[in-house]
Amino acid sequence: MNQALIGLDIGTTGVKAIAFSPGGHELAKAIEATPTRHHANGHADYDPELLWTVCASVLSSVAAQLGELKVEPIALGCTSMAESGVLLDSNLQPTYPIIPWFNYRTDPQIDWWREHVGSDATAAVCGVVPHPMFGMPKLMWIRDNEPDAYAAGRHWLNVGDYAEFRLCGSLTTDYSLASRTLVLDLVERRWSAELLEAIDIRHELLAELVPAGTHVGVLHDEAAAATGLPTGVPIIRGGQDHVCAALALGVSGPGVILDSIGTAEAFFLARREPDMTGRLWPDELNQGVHVVPGLTYVMTGTGDGAGRIDAHRAELGIDFEDYLAAAEKPGPEQNMIESLAVDGQALFEKMVWAADPDRSSHIKHIATGGGTRIQWLMDRKQWIGGRTIEVPAVAEATCLGAALLAGAGVGMYRSIAAASAEAATTSG
Repeated sequence: MNQALIGLDIGTTGVKAIAFSPGGHELAKAIEATPTRHHANGHADYDPELLWTVCASVLSSVAAQLGELKVEPIALGCTSMAESGVLLDSNLQPTYPIIPWFNYRTDPQIDWWREHVGSDATAAVCGVVPHPMFGMPKLMWIRDNEPDAYAAGRHWLNVGDYAEFRLCGSLTTDYSLASRTLVLDLVERRWSAELLEAIDIRHELLAELVPAGTHVGVLHDEAAAATGLPTGVPIIRGGQDHVCAALALGVSGPGVILDSIGTAEAFFLARREPDMTGRLWPDELNQGVHVVPGLTYVMTGTGDGAGRIDAHRAELGIDFEDYLAAAEKPGPEQNMIESLAVDGQALFEKMVWAADPDRSSHIKHIATGGGTRIQWLMDRKQWIGGRTIEVPAVAEATCLGAALLAGAGVGMYRSIAAASAEAATTSG
C-alpha cells in the first residue's frame, strides 16, 4: 500500500492539513479558516476547543481523501504560529482562551519587563529582544488579569504543542517554538530559571523541551475517532511554521535568506552558532533554534505583511483578484503594495548585514508564501533590492516541513538535515 506523511499547520489565517508522498508530492489537502474571535474591547482570541475542532476537521478530510486513494498515513507532524499558547489545568482542560501573537494587550507586561528585567539582559540569555507578541507576556497577562485562571494552570503549551497533545497526549514543546517564548536560554538549550524568576512565572508550567523530529506518541482512540485517521499513527514533534518552511526549502546555510510572505512577513537566516555579541539586538534581529539539529537562526519581520493588503481590500470591499487588477495602475492599491515592498526590503537588507555585509552580493533571496502570487509586489521587491528573488516550486513549504520532520522521526529519511534533499530524490 502506498504511504503518506501528514503535515498539520495551524496558522494565523487558516488551519491546513496536507498529506505528502515520501517524495514530497501533494496527495491530499484540506484548509479551513482559523476561528478567530474579535471582541468589542479590541481583544482577539481563539477558543482552544473550537481550534481543535477545526484541526480535527481538516485532518478528517485528508483521511477521507487518502482512503479513496488507498494510501496509508504513516506519521504526522504539527507546525504552528508561534508566540501563542494555552494554559491547561490539572484535568488538562484550558483555563483561558488563547491570546494570538498579534494581540498586543500585553504592552503593560512588556513595559514592566523592559524596566525591571531589561532588554539587553533578556537578549543576552535568549537572543530575543522583549516585545509584546512573545509567549511569556501572554502568560503574565493571564496572571495579572485572570488570577484564578493562572492559579489553576498546570501546563503552558504553544499552539502546535496543544494540537499534538490532543492527538497523542504529549505535553512537550520543541526548541524552535520555545525560542519565541522569551525565556529559552539559547546557548544552554534550557528554560532560563533566571528569567522565569525575574518575571515571577512558575517554572513547572513550562513543557518538557524535546528536539523537533522526536517521536512523542501515537494517535490515541479519541483523536482517531475525531480525525478519521487510524489509531496508532506516530505523532512526531514539529516546530514553528517559518522554521519548518525553512527545512522544506533547504535553508540551512548562511548564504540564503528566506522571505516568507504570508499574513505576516518573516525573514529567516540559518547559522551554526548564535551571535551573542549584542550587535543584532538594536535592530530586533531575533535568534532561535532551527529544527535542523546543530543549527540556529536569525529572524525578523513585520506583523502586517500581506495581511496589510487583505485589510485594505476589506476596507474597499473588493475581492483579491479585483484588488490585484486595480494595482496594475497608479492608485491606492498600487501604493499599498509599494509600501509592503519598501518595508520588506528594508528588513531584508538588515538580514543581509546580519549574514555577511562583506559578501552581500552573494546572498540569495528566496521567497515563499501566498504573497509571492502578487506579481507587482515581487517585481517591486526585486527592483528595490537589486537582486533576483527565487520562488521555489514548493507551494506548501510549512506543511511539507512538518511532514519531513514526521518522515525523519519514523526513519523514512536518513536525518532531518537530509530530509528535504532525500524527499526530492525519492520516487513519489
